Amino acid sequence: MAGANGCHNGSEGGFTLVEVLVALAVMVFIIGATHQILDVTTRTKEASEQTLDELSRLQNVFRMLEQDFSQITKRKVRNEAGDTQEQFLMHERYLFDSEFDGIGFVRSGWTNPGYLLPRSELQAVAYRVQEERLERLYRLYVDQLDSTEPRVQVLLEGVQELTFEFYDSKGEQPWQPQWQQEGLPKAVSIELTLKDREPIKRLFLLAGQGKEAKSGEK
Repeated sequence: MAGANGCHNGSEGGFTLVEVLVALAVMVFIIGATHQILDVTTRTKEASEQTLDELSRLQNVFRMLEQDFSQITKRKVRNEAGDTQEQFLMHERYLFDSEFDGIGFVRSGWTNPGYLLPRSELQAVAYRVQEERLERLYRLYVDQLDSTEPRVQVLLEGVQELTFEFYDSKGEQPWQPQWQQEGLPKAVSIELTLKDREPIKRLFLLAGQGKEAKSGEK
């Protein structure tokens, strides 16, 4: 009896092979589930950060567009030959070597405190897309009287399409896909399509039809 009881107690003090395998299986499951949860959490965080960064960049782009359009000026530009363009606002498909629409005009309000810099407060700006990058071009001087290349700011990447529309209350069709008039439209609509995203559309009003500027201003 004593020997039998000893054997019985010994078996109660250890784990069987089945119990060890079950415990290992549970541990592997918990570790795998934890890893999956951490992986999903990390990817979700990265996706959220990427989305927030993309939204921030878009907000900056549209803020810049709004500043430029809200200060658009009735000032024509002269080229290297001294010829003056016919319109205050230039727009055309593939203008400025753009892959899509290109647009250019002169804006005021380019800060120059006390006129310390050798330029006026006018700035010739343009928007285009090259190699899927939305670029803002600008010159130190409005007129293109030399061969100096414009300065380029890269605003966005992964741009798949860029189009503009122009509002003219006097025309038969208020919204026009191209602007060929000398004057300025009352509003400009921009549609921007990024890679793997739905098109984004924004409307910008041109208050007061643009400020008058003398052609002699730089």
